[in-house]
Amino acid sequence: MSRYPNLLPLATAAVLLALILPAASAAVVWGPYVTNTSENSAVVSWKTASPAGDGWVEYAPEGGETYRIPSTSEGAMHHVLLTGLTPATTYRYRVGTGDGVTGDCRFRTFGDERFTCIIYGDTRAQKPLFTQAERHGLVAERIAAEEDILFVMHTGDFVCEEEEWDEFFTVAGPMLRNTTLVPVAGNHDGSAEEFADVFGLPPYYSFDAGSLHVTVLDSNDRAWADMGSQTSWLKGDLASSLPRKIVAFHHPPFSSDRQHPGGDLGIRAEWSEVLSENGVDAVFGAHTHAYERYRVNGTEYFVVGCGGAPFYALSEEKPTGHQAGREQTLGYIRAVVSPDAIDLEMMAVAEVAKDGRVTTYPPGTVIDTVRLPADAAPQESAPAAWWVVPAALLGGAALFRIRR
Repeated sequence: MSRYPNLLPLATAAVLLALILPAASAAVVWGPYVTNTSENSAVVSWKTASPAGDGWVEYAPEGGETYRIPSTSEGAMHHVLLTGLTPATTYRYRVGTGDGVTGDCRFRTFGDERFTCIIYGDTRAQKPLFTQAERHGLVAERIAAEEDILFVMHTGDFVCEEEEWDEFFTVAGPMLRNTTLVPVAGNHDGSAEEFADVFGLPPYYSFDAGSLHVTVLDSNDRAWADMGSQTSWLKGDLASSLPRKIVAFHHPPFSSDRQHPGGDLGIRAEWSEVLSENGVDAVFGAHTHAYERYRVNGTEYFVVGCGGAPFYALSEEKPTGHQAGREQTLGYIRAVVSPDAIDLEMMAVAEVAKDGRVTTYPPGTVIDTVRLPADAAPQESAPAAWWVVPAALLGGAALFRIRR
């Protein structure tokens, strides 16, 4: 008699599990999402639950021929470069891995002279008080409902800790499926190597989108070890001849955050003069968990740290150039870019009371607006069907506009 009478059924079960698990383990857990888009290329990324070496991307211009490119990754993280694309063209794509295929997604290559983009940041949770689904989810849902968004820029602090990435991609998934993501590295987002592993990009880079030049910088503590090289690169990068320029990095050089009075003074000293001298229209940051706007030496500085992270109190003492601010409000910036100007609206999603109660605003609620550059000609006519709504109807303390 065998000393191990139960080994046969156990072995049989193990074989069955081995046959079943590969298909399940190849499930896509992050994405797909698109980064590094240009006029003729883009990178499609996704992550599977375990290493999977048989992934692929199928893509096609709307109404055009379908192409398939295999992933060369043998690990769980995949980045597939699509080349030979047509400028200003919408592409549909899907990802396959194992026996599974994602639903159809889409992105648009750059090249349009006029387009709309979204800017927001600081989406991390604060457990056990609240999750990303509870706060960031409100903002991501509103952004996902916006139409024809060329790219979404995230100004950093996607997560609080490494274990939160799964939650971020679950919450942001519907928003990311139909646009390009422009990521900015925040101080909670891990090392430069981890950032590259998630997004397929270095911590600082730049690109052109139609009439707009976009520069993304690394303002984290690690950057100071070789800040001279980054600043030198920045000066050369801003020599772009495009009429509109924006820059993004995580730590704001101007802010009334009580924890960081005045903003990041080191970053201000290092970059603010360079930005103004090179005609940068707008600078976007986060880190301060609130909304603020400053105008300094012809450049508009935005703090957009209201994507879901725990809010920070603002001081009554403001740095020079303060234009607007809003505490305890979830939201994002909607920007319409053209060769002549950038029209920006701060869209309010919800107000969060200090006791945690959340009151949502109607879709289209605008709490701040500005046209850049400051001397740009005003729009010929006001947008149709704009209302001014008493704040009492919205649970706030000011007047808001509702875009219908």
